[in-house]
Amino acid sequence: MNATLLRVDHVRPDDERFGWAKKVEYTIFGLENDYASEADIAAGEMVHYRQWERTSEIFVGLREDSDEPVGVLRGLRADAELGLDSFSTLRDGRNYAAAGRPARNYLYPEWNSFFDDIAPERIAELATQGVLKKHRRVGMIEQIWQAFFGTLAADGVDYVTVALVVPLFEWYSQLLSTRIHQIGEIMPDYIGADSVPAVVDISGSFITDATRTLLPSSN
Repeated sequence: MNATLLRVDHVRPDDERFGWAKKVEYTIFGLENDYASEADIAAGEMVHYRQWERTSEIFVGLREDSDEPVGVLRGLRADAELGLDSFSTLRDGRNYAAAGRPARNYLYPEWNSFFDDIAPERIAELATQGVLKKHRRVGMIEQIWQAFFGTLAADGVDYVTVALVVPLFEWYSQLLSTRIHQIGEIMPDYIGADSVPAVVDISGSFITDATRTLLPSSN
């Protein structure tokens, strides 16, 4: 089955639609994917990301034929005041307390050192993503990725950090091959699920290659 063509709206915090975009994120990522906590449900939004609200960008995928929101992705950009703490995977991965355990650094030492040498402006975070269950098929989230990664590449971003549930990390490892790397130990019950801290290298020919190989409509 061919993927439905999407119009992807890029919604920044100063956009009057930002509250709407957060609701779409909560509905699709939080409720449909079962990642919403009791606090999220009470607030009607993903409260973990409030601390990064001023540097959040939400990409909403809407059906071209009906304007129905069917997919969503939240990215986090560099904050001059926060440095590497601008990115939830790096901030949380370096000081994460799993239930009943003391906080510790889950990132591998070599990746700690790697990011210490990278300017934050060259990094972004893929914080949340999801597609409505009835629309989940190859080519849907990939259309939102194209808009997100394309925007980052145009701004000089080379690395995208992300915490992925274990099955998704395994799938992305097949999809993205040498472009994705595990950067730490699995973080138990992180944002609702055991998650692999990872980074995607989007430098060089990544956008061109991804457009050709990941999007059915580009073939």
